[in-house]
Amino acid sequence: MIEEMDRFLGHPSGRLDDYISSYMKRVPFENIDVQNEVPVSVELDNLSEKIITRGRGGFCYEMNTLFRYYLNEKGYEAYNVAATVKNPDGWTREGSHMSTLVKADALYVADVGFGDLPVKAMPIRPIGQEITIDDVNGRYRAVEVNDGFEVQKENAGVFETLYKGYFEPRRPEDFNDNMDYNQHHPDSIFTRHLIITMPKSYGRISMTESNLTITMDGEKEKFEVTRSNYQKYLNEYFGLDVKIDRLEKDS
Repeated sequence: MIEEMDRFLGHPSGRLDDYISSYMKRVPFENIDVQNEVPVSVELDNLSEKIITRGRGGFCYEMNTLFRYYLNEKGYEAYNVAATVKNPDGWTREGSHMSTLVKADALYVADVGFGDLPVKAMPIRPIGQEITIDDVNGRYRAVEVNDGFEVQKENAGVFETLYKGYFEPRRPEDFNDNMDYNQHHPDSIFTRHLIITMPKSYGRISMTESNLTITMDGEKEKFEVTRSNYQKYLNEYFGLDVKIDRLEKDS
């Protein structure tokens, strides 16, 4: 599987940043299986078949489980942790996001399953010693807090928290309850909305059930998504060849 993934990712150089960039620019963050009511699996054989063989993406549990395994096989000390996402309405379900940390010369966030992070590792540093990561999609940093760390993105000159993470290693099965919630509960954003997103050299491409958004050099352009054009958008911008049930039903 590792040789297959090396070929799939274009044989990254071996640097952590290269692994992250290669993965994120090749594998879209997407919740199509949740939308289609197809059960999500974090078994490695199933992840390999879905992502490497069929060229699909996934959401945090799938993406960070596979990426953590890959990094460990490449000689890194990587492990998954739980995090709680912050949005404009407040905090989401406690510990429901799976992130990835890597221990090297420092402790790094190497999260490929969030949907809005840089294509580089973020060192976790105390406030006042933080290192800002400049990315085509913005400026990011990871800072220590009392009982964990926060991943932040700059907005109008102020760093705002995207999620709060915890340092304790977690196993895939530790997320079973949250994974079930995010596949089936009507209040989950993943059941309510289609979410597909991918970084590009010029910015980011994102798609929902209603719009395709192209962000280029900080400027956004939106296009309506319909039954007649969504598969063209999937293939052209995300390299995906799959039907989405809710869009097939739209007139």
